[in-house]
Amino acid sequence: MKSYPVETFYGGSDTSHPSIRKDGRTNGASGTDEHIPKFSLIIACYKQEQFIRETVDSALALPYPDKEIIVVDDASPDHTAQILEEYGDEIRLIKHAKNLGANVGRNQGAAAARGEYLVFLDGDDLYLPWALDLYARIIELKEPKIILCRLLFFKGLVPRPQFDDFGHSVQVVEYDALMRKDHPYRGSASAIVVDRQVFLNVGGFTKEIFPSDIDDLTIKLGYSGKTVHILSHPTTAYRVHADNTVHQVGQFVETMSMVVRKEKNGEYPGGPSYRFERYAYIGGPVYYWFTRALGDGLYWRGLKFLASGWSLMLVSIWAHLARKLKGRRPIESIEMQPAVLSLHEDVCHTSQL
Repeated sequence: MKSYPVETFYGGSDTSHPSIRKDGRTNGASGTDEHIPKFSLIIACYKQEQFIRETVDSALALPYPDKEIIVVDDASPDHTAQILEEYGDEIRLIKHAKNLGANVGRNQGAAAARGEYLVFLDGDDLYLPWALDLYARIIELKEPKIILCRLLFFKGLVPRPQFDDFGHSVQVVEYDALMRKDHPYRGSASAIVVDRQVFLNVGGFTKEIFPSDIDDLTIKLGYSGKTVHILSHPTTAYRVHADNTVHQVGQFVETMSMVVRKEKNGEYPGGPSYRFERYAYIGGPVYYWFTRALGDGLYWRGLKFLASGWSLMLVSIWAHLARKLKGRRPIESIEMQPAVLSLHEDVCHTSQL
């Protein structure tokens, strides 16, 4: 197994990652060709000593062989980094010397990655055992640039789902562009797979927009090519707990306001010709966080947010009604038999090694 040194990132402009050649290969320090894995798993974490071991173990237990695992610790003040160091050369560990934010960590992991596709995961979530097998099957059949994934939400003990719990075949929808998605998608950094070069081309995650990071990223990726949306089988277990960013309603209102301003300033791809599509896409989360703000008693902030985003919200409502009349894009079935059928089976197998 290849041994990776622990890397420390101090937050300067030089990310010190291997250069990317035109043929898609990377040059290391010696300039020699390296194997390019199909998937680069990028785990970003901060102050998650309670969860990080289960998260990394879920990545190591994935049976799909053609992968690399990169973990970025964002200067955690607890024992997260020490736990990660115990894995040695099983993972590639990047440690920030100071806290730089989740989006910087994800981008740093992407810059260091060598895989064809980037698979992000937050440090409190887990991969389900069939995740990479399913992504590989979709890539084989559809050759998408982006895969939108489904989450399995849980509290407390890690769930033990089986693949067949969600059906014998996988239900997916294909779009020529992500912005034309017309089935519900619960956005999360743990629920997206992106072609590495496409991710780098749009500049990755926007440093300043967190939370609302996945809304901003998917809009940036909106016209980057074919997108496949998984509707049936979850590929990530999303841990619900008191420190989830989804509870930070006020911060979401502020960052979604930044997304609205970016759209009105013409900073997103597509130009004026596709403004209606973008309005319909952005208006959904505008409506959601406006109602959440009112529910949390943030009346003044909610009304200010509505004043800036009401036009996008109206377009989103109109588009929703139009979909009800017109119908959504057809659903396709993909047959597959993953190497591991359940998380319980996977954990038992790992413990016997």
